[in-house]
Formats: sequence, structure tokens, C-alpha cells
Amino acid sequence: VKWGRDLNTGRTKAKVSGKPILILFQEVPGCGTCRNYGNKVLSHPLIVEAIQNEFVPVAIYNIKGGSDAAVLREFGEPSWNNPVVRVVDYEKKDLVKRVSGNYSQLGMVKAMVMALQAKGRSVPAYLDILFQELKAERSGTEIAVFAMYCFWSGERALGKMAGVVATEPGFLQGGEVVKVDFD
Repeated sequence: VKWGRDLNTGRTKAKVSGKPILILFQEVPGCGTCRNYGNKVLSHPLIVEAIQNEFVPVAIYNIKGGSDAAVLREFGEPSWNNPVVRVVDYEKKDLVKRVSGNYSQLGMVKAMVMALQAKGRSVPAYLDILFQELKAERSGTEIAVFAMYCFWSGERALGKMAGVVATEPGFLQGGEVVKVDFD
């Protein structure tokens, strides 16, 4: 993610664009939790794309002085905390509950989806699909295999159904089938 480092610049961009500001409060270089959050959550290509395209990203370093420390005080964030994400409007009002203690891809994506909805912005299809997939992974999925006369058309039809997380065409005992992973 190409993080901005100045909240006031981010606020100006947010006011002009209508995008929410996604603020990452994090230690740099950081503890193991901070590094894992960067490597496992903030490096997911679809999460990166959503942050860069749908939000104004701003990083505030917890262990720096100056303007970083001033923003920490303004938001009541401690200088010793693990990663925290706040999604705010250009007036610095929270759009969703502060994300803290949930260091999962699902926690980040849920906050992004809910913030976009709270701001009245559309949620990109890829982000909604990722959200549904991560929720299904968390709650568990089931698998069914359907025999088809043509797995390409069957895969297309089954993939459109609510609750379907993934489809996979293939052959079983010489016939065409579609494996469906659903919640």
C-alpha cells in the first residue's frame, strides 16, 4: 500500500474525492504482531487494491514524535499499541468501529465494506466476493459435486448462486462434473 504520512493532506484528498480515510496506527518496524499484520493482511493483493482505490490511506507511526504523536493524542491511541485501523471521513468522524485486536483479513475487509456502505459508496464486486469468501472460510464450508452435460455452463450457473464460494470443473468417471464449495 502506498501510505500517505500526513493526515491533513489525507483529509484534503478525502474531501475532494469523497473517499473515506483509512488510518493505520502501527509501530515501525514493529513487533511480531505488526509485522504479521503487514505480511498476512496488508499484503493481500485485493486488500491492497481496495485500500488504494477506495480509500485515502494514511499511516501513523506509534513510536514517532511530531505530527504522528499529535495524531495519536487526537484519536486517543496509545503509543505502544498493536496495529489499529480507523476509518474516518474527512472531518475525522469514525465511519465504523475501531479495528483493534482482530488481526485477520476478515477483520480488515469487514471494516472496509462497512465503511464504504456507511459513506454511501458502492462496494466493488471483488471486495464483496472476498468478504463473502473470508466469512465462509471462518464459518466453514461444504462441498457438493454435480454431474453436468457441460461443466462450463454448469459452473457458470452454479457460481452465480448465493452462498457459493468457489466452483471447479472437472471429470468424474468419464463424465463432466462441477465441484461446488458453499457456505
